[in-house]
Amino acid sequence: EKHGIQRATKSLYYWLGKVGGALRVPRPCHVQQDPAALAAFRAGLEQNLEKLDLPEDRTVKIWVADEARFGLHTQSRRCWALPGQRVVLAQEQRYEWECVHGAVEVVAGLAEFQFLPSVSLELSHGFRQQLADSDVQAEHLVIWDQAGFHPRPGDAALPARIHRLPLPPYCPERNPVEGLWDQTQDVTCHRHFARRDELETTLTQALRPFWETPARALSLVHHWRHSQANATP
Repeated sequence: EKHGIQRATKSLYYWLGKVGGALRVPRPCHVQQDPAALAAFRAGLEQNLEKLDLPEDRTVKIWVADEARFGLHTQSRRCWALPGQRVVLAQEQRYEWECVHGAVEVVAGLAEFQFLPSVSLELSHGFRQQLADSDVQAEHLVIWDQAGFHPRPGDAALPARIHRLPLPPYCPERNPVEGLWDQTQDVTCHRHFARRDELETTLTQALRPFWETPARALSLVHHWRHSQANATP
């Protein structure tokens, strides 16, 4: 455009590819997201962990946690078909939901999940208790977003040995568990579930590799988060 050169779209795509360009689908982000806050959180994670003043004689486990809602209405994604063949997907018309609460430990690659009927402050406390019970000798730090049904730092109702470090507002992509839900949807998509127990069975099959194989869970964790967590005393 600057030099008045006219190129066909196909030619533009060719040259963009030659210089290393790639067609990508942008990930939506909230208009109020603050890039500076995201950068500060990433750069200062180690310092934020040290400020918590956790007991030096106890193991500390650092979890990233999130929730996802799965229903009898499954996702439709692109799939292969023969030319001229229409792809039809049977869908359940009733609305029933299952909320999965999940957490991944960023150092050892542990994973914990719980099926719950909904999301609420009380249910969030219950799942944090499950994390605390997973190792009664350890202190557990949970990094999660600032949703209204998540406890605030210092909440007296938080289970013993549970500590909270909030993510900056409007930045779910900084939570590695988001990628876990996307992989789970790869298994549930294009499926017809008539009942919630069928959905739970499939969800369990999709989640099982993450709690049975630490390397699979750790593959979700950003490298900078893993190394900063390992660097703290």
